[in-house]
Amino acid sequence: MTPKDDEDNYTREEKETVIVVEDSDYLNNFIASNLRKHNYDVIQCFNKKDAIENLKNNLASCVVLDLNLGNDENGMSILRQIRLQNKMLPVLIVSSISDNNTKIEGFREGCDDYITKPFYIDELMMRIDRMISKFSLMGFEKKAVSSVYKSGIFELDMENCQLKKNGQPIRMRKKQLELMLYFIQNPNKILPLKSIYQNVWNEPIPDEKTLESNVYTNIRALRLLIEEDKKTPQHIVSVSKSGYIFVPN
Repeated sequence: MTPKDDEDNYTREEKETVIVVEDSDYLNNFIASNLRKHNYDVIQCFNKKDAIENLKNNLASCVVLDLNLGNDENGMSILRQIRLQNKMLPVLIVSSISDNNTKIEGFREGCDDYITKPFYIDELMMRIDRMISKFSLMGFEKKAVSSVYKSGIFELDMENCQLKKNGQPIRMRKKQLELMLYFIQNPNKILPLKSIYQNVWNEPIPDEKTLESNVYTNIRALRLLIEEDKKTPQHIVSVSKSGYIFVPN
């Protein structure tokens, strides 16, 4: 989808840093070029790994976030990570997905604005400027988004592959860490088996038997590590015929 031509001559007096997360080279460069014309500093990211690394190492004023990042990477998971640690950083979703359910999910997860492709570039610039100006007036403090996730009594450090419960370290395997990350990113929600598999395994859903075996086996192993009473789990709770709920407290 091609954005409409830029006819806007607006420029900012003060430079702010915008992180653009978009897997299309053309569209990423197009947005970045126009942001620079409008006196913004720009950090370009083309996948989830780049985005997380730059969110960790830079103090951004705004994030422009695509949802479909290729290789089954979902921008919504980046939004969840941002909101776990920074409730105020302005996030604008720019996506070809225009259905109402996805928009509602984006706002529920914490985006501040949502614009669909194709778009007028001058409108995108003005939306970004309004968000940054609004949050500056509110006293928004810039801070980096680290690889450490905190939820209730749990703290997960993905960079150092370590989980802590009430400050006590727990050793676990990579898949269990990835599973724990998905739970921490989605506390107090019913998570169906298929959603868990799609987001943790990042591959097409297999047959029912393989799906259940993979998810059940890893959840059982995770429960052995984090639950006080393995027979009556308090943190990873089964919901009959629906999936699981992660309770972080």
